[in-house]
Amino acid sequence: MKQENNYFKPQDYQTGKQEISHLNVEIPSNNYLNNINKNKSEKEKLFIKIYITIIFFALIICIEQVYREDLFDESIDVQEDIREDHEKGSAFYNFWKFMSYFGVAKVTFPIFAIIFLFFPLSSSFLTLQVLIYAIYITNLLKIIYRNERPYWKSTKLDVVCNSGYGNPSGHSVTSTAYYLTLPHIVTNFEFFKKDIKGKILRIVIFILFIALGSLVIISRVILAAHAINQVIYGFTLGIGIYFITIFILSYHTYKPDIFIYHITNCIVVLVYMIFHISILILLIIIYLTFDDNQIIKYKIESDIFNGERCKIKKKYLMLKHDGFFQGLAETSIIGAHLGIIILVYLLKKNNYAINGYITEFNKSSVKRWLLRLPILIISGIFMILNFTIPGDTSLSIIFIFKSALSFFFTTLGIFFIGIFISIHCNLANENITRIQ
Repeated sequence: MKQENNYFKPQDYQTGKQEISHLNVEIPSNNYLNNINKNKSEKEKLFIKIYITIIFFALIICIEQVYREDLFDESIDVQEDIREDHEKGSAFYNFWKFMSYFGVAKVTFPIFAIIFLFFPLSSSFLTLQVLIYAIYITNLLKIIYRNERPYWKSTKLDVVCNSGYGNPSGHSVTSTAYYLTLPHIVTNFEFFKKDIKGKILRIVIFILFIALGSLVIISRVILAAHAINQVIYGFTLGIGIYFITIFILSYHTYKPDIFIYHITNCIVVLVYMIFHISILILLIIIYLTFDDNQIIKYKIESDIFNGERCKIKKKYLMLKHDGFFQGLAETSIIGAHLGIIILVYLLKKNNYAINGYITEFNKSSVKRWLLRLPILIISGIFMILNFTIPGDTSLSIIFIFKSALSFFFTTLGIFFIGIFISIHCNLANENITRIQ
């Protein structure tokens, strides 16, 4: 006889169940879910947090215009003094150049990969969000402001060879939001909350991440890649993104089965997709509306990036093109969300128990982990588009295939194809069962 599909472990909940029609996934109707979906006080707290966040972003955007010009000019004086005391290639310069690397994609994305491999699905999804939100808002504002970098204005400063606009500092936004969020994720275990040694270690981890983020921010000023006003603005924007991901979204705190219910809920999916498609359209509109600052464009093409002070950059990495190219990485969040939805749907169709173990698919023996690793790597093969499409082809081809679709299909593949194959080949969490 065919057994009834018990998508959630019966011992986890002692109350009745209700059904989500779009995926036919049964969910527990217990007090915890009622607190999330029906409790008025919880909803009020959520709206208050959202209201505070909106006010915060409005304030920092308005205040930034007050200190922008004065701090920019003062910053150049400070940076010229630093350069007189420390030449390019010195130990001092190389140290800050090394610290600056912790704010680039070559470091931040591998950290996301580690979170994906060793932490629950909810944590990796949140990590991806904070990283992409930081990239998106940075480049959207860069296109709007079109502010120059310090070394574009002063010939005494060394060229860092960043051809995108300078305000806000992307390193500052990313390092603030990212390195404040990561401690919450890596210490989200009982050991760090109850045991006294765990609590002390948790504090140490927070301090280390905060120190790392701070050093990245400082490095951008010392290297003259950004002015002081630009890193301050980036820092405050990063704080806002951190607040959204940790205190509003808070996916890392969700119980595994609650996360699956939430991420596949029809209303959540609809709102989520409308929001991300809207901000993607906003990016396109801003890109088409705002033209490059012609004075800056002439200066960097005739002086800085003419092959003498810096290598000539591809057109898609120059000024507003660079901001648009980077901002299109936002499609990766849409791909990840759709990937999880399709994953849950197909697992249900194949009679797998849709329970909390799916979000912890990575918990398995070392042997299964080693066999699963190449599957997950291959599932993200679409990122090869980002590296193989020539940078001297048409901008439309570059933006669509080298950026937008590259990021979209990469995260869709990782969050759907990679996990589904791992589970189907019995290489994931041993507790994920198939109902006969």
